[in-house]
Amino acid sequence: MLKANSSLLCFALVVFSSVLATICRADMIYAVSFSTGELVSYQSTDPGGTRSTLLPNGSLISPGSLAYGPDGNLYIGENGDGSTFAPRISKFEIPTLTLSTVYAFGSFEVFPGSLAFQGNDLLIGRNPFFANTGPIVKLANATGGPLSLSDYTSGGSLASSPGLALASDGSLYVSDQTYNSETYIASGPVKRFDAGGAYVGELIADGASGLAGPTGLAINGSTLYTASVMSGTILQTDLTTDVTTAFAAAGSLFEVGPLALLPDGDLLAGSPSGNGNIYRFAANGTLLETYASGLGQIGGIATVPEPGTVWLAAFGLSVGAWFLRRRRR
Repeated sequence: MLKANSSLLCFALVVFSSVLATICRADMIYAVSFSTGELVSYQSTDPGGTRSTLLPNGSLISPGSLAYGPDGNLYIGENGDGSTFAPRISKFEIPTLTLSTVYAFGSFEVFPGSLAFQGNDLLIGRNPFFANTGPIVKLANATGGPLSLSDYTSGGSLASSPGLALASDGSLYVSDQTYNSETYIASGPVKRFDAGGAYVGELIADGASGLAGPTGLAINGSTLYTASVMSGTILQTDLTTDVTTAFAAAGSLFEVGPLALLPDGDLLAGSPSGNGNIYRFAANGTLLETYASGLGQIGGIATVPEPGTVWLAAFGLSVGAWFLRRRRR
């Protein structure tokens, strides 16, 4: 009887701690504005009330990408102004609110349009707004140590690359976007490269499954999400079968650009249209909320799990373990 009651109690505590963690979860979300050069943060549970400006207007120069590094810092791809200020990778240290330059592209050869960490190395895609074409480049030791820049992808020529996503097996998925600045039309496929950067093939062809201008990418397990900027929709691809289907819609063209996943599986999409909207979609594709950020063109979004969530779950389990030890004495 004691064993049955103890097992029941332990189960109840696990359920309680999981529910409590879900209720109290307030993951941090960071976003940069391509228009104003701001960096802001807010909690997922209260986007308006918890918004904080970490870097004010003009602090960054045309930031077009954002990533959370393995060292706990934010990395920002600034595109510069095309003449005086060169494109660069900057680092924002969250605890000290310190901004510094990690690497500057002195000859304007790369305009960062997307970022993805591969260990401590940073993979960098190219911004279609600057007609920047070429392979994905790798900045080795971006989080610390001797820096070196090299081409990462080979084969499968790329136009611009405003979306990067790394799978657990090391495969790299790239939005191969061509943007016509005169007609304002984006097109192109999503391509796959192996763990060494070698071209494998097209995952989603231009125009297939409703793809119209691949932009932001995000990956959750075996599911790849692709923002289709000309249709304002998001596609999902099952990477075990390579089948692509519709996932969600924001309503109109140029309403989905950079993507980021929350720990609970919800998907965030920033608008590059200039209205500053950030959309939150449930794991089933339902639009949960639209946050009017006031940031103009959203350059990048990054998410960080709330540490308190982990603590609450651990607290519930530790209390259960303590109670069981007491009962057995």
